Amino acid sequence: MSAIAIRAMKMEDFDEVETFLAEHFFKHEPLMLIPQEDAAQSEVVQPEAELHRSLIPQNLSLVAVAEGRIVGVALAGELVPEDLEREFQEVEAKEVKCLLDKIHKFLAGIERQANIFAHFGVERALYLYMLGVDSSVRRQRLGSRLVAATIELGRQRGFPVVTSTCTNMHSRRLMTGLHMECVLTKDYAEYKDEHGEILLPALEPHTSAAVVGIRL
Repeated sequence: MSAIAIRAMKMEDFDEVETFLAEHFFKHEPLMLIPQEDAAQSEVVQPEAELHRSLIPQNLSLVAVAEGRIVGVALAGELVPEDLEREFQEVEAKEVKCLLDKIHKFLAGIERQANIFAHFGVERALYLYMLGVDSSVRRQRLGSRLVAATIELGRQRGFPVVTSTCTNMHSRRLMTGLHMECVLTKDYAEYKDEHGEILLPALEPHTSAAVVGIRL
């Protein structure tokens, strides 16, 4: 593989980014691999793609490119305090129909509880929504390069904090290795339905999520 360049994500990248995420993120994310009674519940729903599209015009997302194709993605966007409460209320009011709904509900809860704005004493942050690396170029620290580039972009754009929610042990180790602080950790086993059944029975070592952040 030739040298890998990191650049800003463009709107014309959208279709390739979505294809990339389907193959190299969602098929490898431990939470998305939790077996469901109906396999259709594990599918990626359309609103997820709409969120990705809405982030691109902010010019805060990055792609890694080698030999003319995307081999890494960092989807990011601005986050303000009102977003935490709005997103929490939206997922609380929504009927849970699929695996992504369960994941979104859990993450909205932990992000609201962590409240990085109060923790860092800031009113805006750059939020890294999703990090994906092509399986053919893993173990080359490309994920670390993308996160470091996101942090630097946040600094250049005047953000006081960069934050993310790590859903597996790999991403947590990567981000804390770049000196991001672990603000709050919560076990998936704590997320249960009205019958006491665990809704996200994740397997070791990916048994918790962590909200992380770094002051710029």
